[in-house]
Amino acid sequence: MGWLGFALVLLACSAWGWQRAAELARRPGELRVLRSALQALESEIAFGVTPLPEAFGRIARLYPEPAATLFRQAAALLVPPRSQTAAAAWEEAVDTLARTSALTPDDGGILRALAPYLGATGRDDQVRHLRLAMARLEAAEALARDQDQRWGRLYRYGGVLAGAFIGLLLL
Repeated sequence: MGWLGFALVLLACSAWGWQRAAELARRPGELRVLRSALQALESEIAFGVTPLPEAFGRIARLYPEPAATLFRQAAALLVPPRSQTAAAAWEEAVDTLARTSALTPDDGGILRALAPYLGATGRDDQVRHLRLAMARLEAAEALARDQDQRWGRLYRYGGVLAGAFIGLLLL
C-alpha cells in the first residue's frame, strides 16, 4: 500500500512539473502567432478599406490558435445581434483568450491596450499602436523563450524530485 502511495505522489508531482514546463514552452509560439496576426491586421487597416468585422474574420481564418480564437470572437461580437463597440469586443475577446492560452496577464495587457484605438481613431494612429503592440509582443516573446530555457527543465526535473521526496516521506 505504501509503494502505491509513493507511485501516485511521484506521478502527480511529475505530471504537474511536465504540465507547467509545457505551458512555458507553448507561450513563445503563441506570442509569435499573435504578433504575426497583428501584422496582418496592420496591413488590413493601412492598405485595405476592410471593415473591422471582416478583417477580424479573415485573420481568424488565416492564422492558427490562439490568434484564430481572438479574432473570431472579436469579429462575432462586432456583428448583430451583439454589435458591441470595437473596444468592448476586443477586450472581451482578449479576456476569453487569457483563460484558454498560456499567455500571462502582462501579455493580455499588451493586447488589451489596443482596445481604445481599434476602429475609434484614424488609420495612422491605429497602425502606430499596432506597431507598438507588436514590438512589445516581440520583447515578451524573447523573455518567454528565455524563461522556457531557464525554468522549463527545472519544472520537469523538480516535479519528479519533489514527488520522490514527498513519496519517501510518506513511506
